[in-house]
Amino acid sequence: MEVTVVGGGIVGVSAALTLAESGVDVVVVERGSVAGEASGLNAGVIGGGGWGHRPDVDVALKMGSRERFVDLAEGRGHDIGLDLTGTLTLIRTEEEWAWASVTVEADRRAGRALELLGPQDLLGLEPAVDPELLGAILDPLAARAEPVAATHAFAAEAVAAGAVVETGTAVVGLRPLRGGGWEVDLGPGPGAPARVLGADAVVLAAGPWCGELGAMVGVEIPITAVRGQMWASRTRPPLIRHAIAAAESALAWSREPSGGLADRGDGDGPDGPPSLTHRNGRRTTRHLYGRQRPGGELVFGGDRVLTADRAVDQDGIATNHAHVAELLPVVGTLPPVRTWAGLMPFSLDGRALIGPVPGHDGLFLAGGLASSGFGRGPMAGRLIADLVLDRRPDVDLGPVAPGDRVRPLA
Repeated sequence: MEVTVVGGGIVGVSAALTLAESGVDVVVVERGSVAGEASGLNAGVIGGGGWGHRPDVDVALKMGSRERFVDLAEGRGHDIGLDLTGTLTLIRTEEEWAWASVTVEADRRAGRALELLGPQDLLGLEPAVDPELLGAILDPLAARAEPVAATHAFAAEAVAAGAVVETGTAVVGLRPLRGGGWEVDLGPGPGAPARVLGADAVVLAAGPWCGELGAMVGVEIPITAVRGQMWASRTRPPLIRHAIAAAESALAWSREPSGGLADRGDGDGPDGPPSLTHRNGRRTTRHLYGRQRPGGELVFGGDRVLTADRAVDQDGIATNHAHVAELLPVVGTLPPVRTWAGLMPFSLDGRALIGPVPGHDGLFLAGGLASSGFGRGPMAGRLIADLVLDRRPDVDLGPVAPGDRVRPLA
């Protein structure tokens, strides 16, 4: 069996690893570099929470990915900066405390691991927080890793298993063959002319650019680009032990209407996908996450803006820095010394898309993982590889199946 994976981010190289270790001939085609987009530009936070009594697909994506990161570091010996300390979501207001209490209680009933901490317990775990905070949600099973190192490690393992990774090479055409299989048109790459690859199956794992690939075969893939941005301080001695998040945005997004697709131009839906920080050019909430890297640099970010413009919004950086200062005063004294932005693949309805593309035998899609693509990507890659191999998944993928969410182009 021959499979072409389009996209050299963490989903694509993870899928390639599973396929190659199953004896499949795999070629990963990446128009830039491995980890050159969102997989290498994020904070490196890995979700946890535990498997619980009846894990759904979101739980499987988080915990399955965590297991793959642990295997990469501890089983395969890659130095990816894996840290299993956990994540603290900091609570500043009574409204946030009420939301957190409900969230943690629901998690407890599901048999999972979140804990609600009061002020003293929080200060005992993380002395750098503002002592006036009301508390935090502790996810003791959350983790973090270095994004570029981890994505390259998955790629290296895939190559060691027999996969080929071609960078600097763009897919410029896709065609189904009448007798089955696919032809993949490649533009010229480093030292190679334009050419055509034959494949029994094709996996689209190209983040926000999955829509461009879908258009090549006449389908509309409901994934759009959302800009995230981050800032970093100079290196400092250890200041914070955990990955840090804030409850403000989680509370705001819990109040959003759910269940409907975002507006696709027919006027029947909201402006863009759920869980953004801005609507119609106006900020609606602040979002914050970050950590201290092994070398001492502190990295924080948060904005989610519906745009494909990669330019850093300095007002947004200032807002995020001020938010950090409210929660971690010592970090707030450190000015940003570098900033960057990247494009994340948000689906219009907020759910990932993992599965076969209807009406296109042998074409598979793994995308729409939004801002948690790094933390959920390794398991998304494994799940899509299992579907390519016609293996029955261990979890119900119905909620993330492309199905009628992928439409013919008008």
